[in-house]
Amino acid sequence: MSPMLRRPPGMELALLGFLRDAPQHGYQIYQTVTDPAGLGLVWRLKQSQLYALLTRLEKDGYVTSILQNQEPHPPRRVFKLTASGRKAYLDWLTSPVLVPRLIRQDLLAKLYFLQTDRESALLLRSRQREVCLHWLDDFQQQAAQYEPGSYGWLTFQYRIQHIEAIIAWLGAE
Repeated sequence: MSPMLRRPPGMELALLGFLRDAPQHGYQIYQTVTDPAGLGLVWRLKQSQLYALLTRLEKDGYVTSILQNQEPHPPRRVFKLTASGRKAYLDWLTSPVLVPRLIRQDLLAKLYFLQTDRESALLLRSRQREVCLHWLDDFQQQAAQYEPGSYGWLTFQYRIQHIEAIIAWLGAE
């Protein structure tokens, strides 16, 4: 299959991270994704959703799969990362989140996978902080166009305070 033209959402790309070290079957990935001490803290994913995402990743050329016999049980599908999947995953992993509403899931997923690479995690946090500073500046400029206390002003004050909280969190050790 040829690599896809669209960029998959963060959750799909994060699933590639579970295959970066070795092939796995879907249920193994599901158990890791839903672990309440890991990504289960920020992600809610049904098993059927996981398989649909893996199927899409395979269709788009980011993973391949084979059926593995496991007599006397039915065969299971084992997924393996392709070269284009590895590249897409690494690009996703090292890029800051570009949409404020995706910070909670995408950035926390990236930091999950970077737990053992402190230098890369710090670099990502620094890059994300720069993006957040641009958002903050933009929101402040937009808020200035509204009368204080108006709905528009209140909306941008919420966004400003949200981004300020993220910036503070990114600077925390």
